[in-house]
Amino acid sequence: MDNTQLLQDLTPAQRQAVTHRDGPMLVVAGAGSGKTRVVTRRLAWLISQGVWPEQILAMTFTNKAAREMRERVESLTGHQLRNLGTFHGICARFLRYDIEKADFGYNRNFVIYDDSEQLAVLKSCVAEMDLGGHSIPLKQIASIISDSKNNLCSAADCISKLGFCPHAETFERICKRYEAKMRQLNAVDFDDLLYLTVRLLQQNPALLEIYQNRLRYILIDEYQDTNHLQYVLMRLLAGERCNVHVTGDPDQSIYSWRGADYRNIMDFVRDFPNAVVVKLEQNYRSTQNILEVANAVIQHNRERIEKNLFTENEPGAKVECRQLRDEKKEAEWIWKKAATLQSQGIPLRDIAVFYRTNSQARSIEESLIQKNMPYQILGGLRFYDRKEVKDFIAFMRLKANPNDEIAMKRALDCLKFGVGPKTLQQISTAAERANQPLLLFIAEQLPQQPCCAGKGKRAERLLEFSQWCQQLIELEENSLLRLVSSILEHSGLREFLVNEYDSFQAEERLEHLDSLLGRVQEYAGDNPDADLPGFLADLALVSDVDSHDPQANCITLMTLHSSKGLEFPYVIIAGVENGLLPHANNMHDEQKLAEERRLFYVGITRARKAVYLLHCDSRFYQGHRENRQPSIFLEELQDSAACRKFTIRKTYSNPYSYSFSPGKVPRRQVFPDDDLPCIYQE
Repeated sequence: MDNTQLLQDLTPAQRQAVTHRDGPMLVVAGAGSGKTRVVTRRLAWLISQGVWPEQILAMTFTNKAAREMRERVESLTGHQLRNLGTFHGICARFLRYDIEKADFGYNRNFVIYDDSEQLAVLKSCVAEMDLGGHSIPLKQIASIISDSKNNLCSAADCISKLGFCPHAETFERICKRYEAKMRQLNAVDFDDLLYLTVRLLQQNPALLEIYQNRLRYILIDEYQDTNHLQYVLMRLLAGERCNVHVTGDPDQSIYSWRGADYRNIMDFVRDFPNAVVVKLEQNYRSTQNILEVANAVIQHNRERIEKNLFTENEPGAKVECRQLRDEKKEAEWIWKKAATLQSQGIPLRDIAVFYRTNSQARSIEESLIQKNMPYQILGGLRFYDRKEVKDFIAFMRLKANPNDEIAMKRALDCLKFGVGPKTLQQISTAAERANQPLLLFIAEQLPQQPCCAGKGKRAERLLEFSQWCQQLIELEENSLLRLVSSILEHSGLREFLVNEYDSFQAEERLEHLDSLLGRVQEYAGDNPDADLPGFLADLALVSDVDSHDPQANCITLMTLHSSKGLEFPYVIIAGVENGLLPHANNMHDEQKLAEERRLFYVGITRARKAVYLLHCDSRFYQGHRENRQPSIFLEELQDSAACRKFTIRKTYSNPYSYSFSPGKVPRRQVFPDDDLPCIYQE
């Protein structure tokens, strides 16, 4: 595609963003404003101007977004952008090449541990330490470790910020032991991917200069979601050229609880005084009424980059606000609305239900199950979290990283060698003393250990275990798919599933293993230099959004946070009540309340055709039933002509008179136990 074609269907603002060449640029891209089109056209335009694809680094937050951008750029230019991926994926690749150039104690075959595996390592550390029987909050320790890395400070500094902490010294010892254990296992956690990359570049000026010269243009998507560590990485790589193009929307910054720093995008012009600022305000997704409500919500936030979304789309239906008796009636209303839309020829895949907390999904799920209405939950049990899939991955990880004690523990649950946690701990300690990887130690030295002496059953099984490990080490194939297939065969996992489960369950779980083999084949097809460590890193970086199946004809349920980056024709937001949205923990802090409002704004702007806002008068929440108030965000919509409010008004002639009120959202109404069914007047 030539330059004329690249620019022909762009607005003036989009064209300005696409054709900016050198120097920093901030693109403030409103929801549904064609951001992905602008980013991909800019990447294609740079290539058309003679920039080599290898000189461009583009980073975003989900594999889904990265894959979409990569495919679009290739279709526009015929070139592959190898340096386009997620922050964690790009950093994993940096480390795979260069981690051995620093004295971190890792080699390039490191594995990536997820949150559950990180907790398993912490649990192992605590078990190895003499802590006098104290109960240790492992998740709090994990949070301290994460905060210290994301803020480039010590664990002790993070602990001191907690205020009075009687176990501060113990917590610090555990943090240090955790880092030593991870080096021993040759394993990194998600935060390490960025943290070690930043440290690697800070400690190696020559290596940093190589990357700065190689990567001439840096593009960052969803910049409002970056944390301090990602900001430091960007500044390091940008160097003196400052060819940094960031795209984002402060009004969609909703991840402070994950470390995202709203100030990064707000202060971009301060950081780069000569930056060009482009605003994309035309929305191509939603109707006029949806945008009017979204604008009415977000304008109550004071600290933002001013913009006003507009659209040339039709006005569409007004946003509906519905008052319901309780969560049971709310769930009933949801399935009835879905059934009505379905009867009008609208596929269920076009309908999404958002909520603030996962606990809200229970009543909605139960209602959909009772009515035999298909649904999927985004953020529920992921394919890669299924036991048999994690077991298979554990065997692969053991092959890729002979130090992986966590993978060995998981593999042993499927193997019948009689090696329990206590025996494995003894073997692991011996391997550590011998300064040898665990798998290699078992294969080469376990037969000489006292536990294998004699001719008893236990010694015999330990020798079989040693031989099994030796055979795993010796497995070699000329392709990734053949290697993984050989690992599966050697693991005996298929036989284990057949013996462990009934025929129906076993068949389903075996299909999951075959599906994972299919994923290996896809990865090998997309990556000419595919190897096992690279594939495992790719698996570890799959997010919840990547698991969404837009082709499945079912209703999609998800939290508001999970909805970011997605869109649906019809959106229902449940539980728009004080205490839920905004969340009770965030109602009395101005900055936290502003983020809750942004979260509500994100939910509304996911919709293309219609939005339904539901709130209940009472709800069973956190162990007891409590009366609820409509969200303050609904009160902020009281003057919006784009919002229809269906409310309940008591009268003397009929205690349950339902009517449309264009005015202020009413206060809570109290209902007796034998309340009549809700009837709505359209």
